[in-house]
Amino acid sequence: MVDQLKRPTEHAEIYWFSEQPYGHVGEEDLKKFDSGRLGFPNTYFDPEKAAVLYNQYHEQYQLADEVGFDGIMTNEHHASYWCMKPAVNLDAAVIAKLTKKVKIAILGNVISVGDPIRMAEEIAMLDCYSGGRIISGFVRGTAVETLLSGQDPTENFARFQEAHDLIIKCWTDPGPFRHEGQYFKYRVVNPWVKPMQNPRPDIWFPGTGSPESVVWAATHGHPYMNLGALVETTEWLKQIYIDTAKEVGYKAGPEHFGYLLRCVVADTDEKAIEIGREFMWTADHRQKGPREHNDPPGYQSRRAVEVKRSRPALGTGSSEFGNPTTYEELQAVNNIIVGSPETVTRKFSEIIDRLSPGYIHIYGNEGAMKHEDTMRSIELLGKEVIPALHEIKLKTYD
Repeated sequence: MVDQLKRPTEHAEIYWFSEQPYGHVGEEDLKKFDSGRLGFPNTYFDPEKAAVLYNQYHEQYQLADEVGFDGIMTNEHHASYWCMKPAVNLDAAVIAKLTKKVKIAILGNVISVGDPIRMAEEIAMLDCYSGGRIISGFVRGTAVETLLSGQDPTENFARFQEAHDLIIKCWTDPGPFRHEGQYFKYRVVNPWVKPMQNPRPDIWFPGTGSPESVVWAATHGHPYMNLGALVETTEWLKQIYIDTAKEVGYKAGPEHFGYLLRCVVADTDEKAIEIGREFMWTADHRQKGPREHNDPPGYQSRRAVEVKRSRPALGTGSSEFGNPTTYEELQAVNNIIVGSPETVTRKFSEIIDRLSPGYIHIYGNEGAMKHEDTMRSIELLGKEVIPALHEIKLKTYD
């Protein structure tokens, strides 16, 4: 079923995003272990330090809402020092109560490893909490999330698709009804809470470089969010979306495509460049570990692996298959954007001219960036950069 929900098209919507990193971990801590996730001990986590960080990240959410961001995007990861959000719906609930205007993009829930009925109910609750501001992103999860769940990696995508269809049915079909699927079986399905949005919240699907993810999103009409691939790769993926949409019977536009970039704004270019170096924090350690942690047999198709080998994917400082990428090189190709409001506006204008994305996600802090620097960045983005970007009319897709 192709999604025909109405979405904005005139200018790019700008979203704030933070991984909520536990910035007290450093290179010296990580290099002692052979894995940056499943093998890195949680004894390095200090709840008192985390409590301070959580409250700072919540203050950043409030400011983003106040200064004019269109939305806030949030996510989840497990066994990860660089993302202190193992439960994205909890974070979305906090955002719903801290903010008044922004859309809340959950990107996303790992629906292949949990209970899809409970997921449908939780997101419906959040939509009611927020007054209909939820965008419900669904993700397959990384290989680590699948391994932590104890599930067979070869079943991940099939479980994801069945959960996706069942959640939509919970939102749109009256209950009670029965579900007898391959992986999920329920004698009675009758969720009491339904979403405020009619017929349901929008659904987003993210990816980093696999064309298969793009084809799946386009086939269902779900907007595809590219999470930080280099612009050349992103242009290629966007064209796959456009071509797939034509094949299934609709015309794709900016409302179907989003792009994530790391960005810091400061009062001067020099100050922003200094702050932005923290985007390279522990980059070489995050996927460090045995191959079965990151790519267990059956989790990825052979085609997806071939694409990652042949094209640069995430600009995180290193790549599983590619050569290390420096901070300066990533700036040069606008994968990391740092500078004064004037510089950042110019660089984002270049991105909009090339990609015409309906949604831009600003990955706005990392590692041990100072809270006051991030707050100043949010303030400058909201007051000086976003109004200028809203003036740029998006181009339709051919």
